[in-house]
Amino acid sequence: MTSLILASKLDPAAQTIAHELLSLANFQQQDSQDLFLSGDVYLEYVDTDAIHTDRIGLDLKPQIVIFASRHRSESNEPALTVHWTGNTTARADFGGKPKTLSLTDPPRLRAALLTLDSACSMRGLDYATTLEATHHGPTDLGAPTLFVEVGSTDREYRDRAAAATAAEAIWAAATKPVLGKTAIGFGGGHYCNKHCTAVRQDGYAFSHIFSKYFFEAYDPAMVQMAYDRTIGGCQTAVIDWKGVRGSERAMLLKDLERMQVEIVRV
Repeated sequence: MTSLILASKLDPAAQTIAHELLSLANFQQQDSQDLFLSGDVYLEYVDTDAIHTDRIGLDLKPQIVIFASRHRSESNEPALTVHWTGNTTARADFGGKPKTLSLTDPPRLRAALLTLDSACSMRGLDYATTLEATHHGPTDLGAPTLFVEVGSTDREYRDRAAAATAAEAIWAAATKPVLGKTAIGFGGGHYCNKHCTAVRQDGYAFSHIFSKYFFEAYDPAMVQMAYDRTIGGCQTAVIDWKGVRGSERAMLLKDLERMQVEIVRV
């Protein structure tokens, strides 16, 4: 079961995380100076920015592609984040294709978030640990595509303790998926507070999560795509009930009921 971790040479956070990964998992350099291997897990340094890395250069068919990456936010809050990739609307301002979602493998996201929680606590870091709603590219690498990020300023990008925490989460996602009840998430803000709780307390493993902003240009075809592109299948929706307007929620519920999807209210 081959996993591929990618770190952009243009990204200081990716470089710091990759440095920690090399020592964490005893990676060995391959013929290329940019390629390392530990068991069935490859770590490759790439020349492109992560969101614009639209193809896998290696002759591999990985089970998962995980990007070590920086995170940016308006608040500049120290944060450790994890999310799947995709553009849920007709806009593709940050890589990938419009209205296109990556494949997902939900137990790997669950492993990453729970490891961020435990490793951050162990180190006593004052960082938020959180899921993010699906956003940005790349969208079509042919494998589930996960981002694990450190944010949100240059100080955090070069924080080796935060990078080591992210490295542990990446390694867990690559090698030790944690099973849970698979679901698609809907509603709430970009940082998916209710869905984070559902992972931590209720045993869920999320595929794509659509924030409330998706409903400004709601497209039922994107909802169907999220289910179709979930490895292992999915028949559950977890809805942040107060995080979606009533009229928009009604449209969603109609489509989910037509699809015979279990509806869970949080």
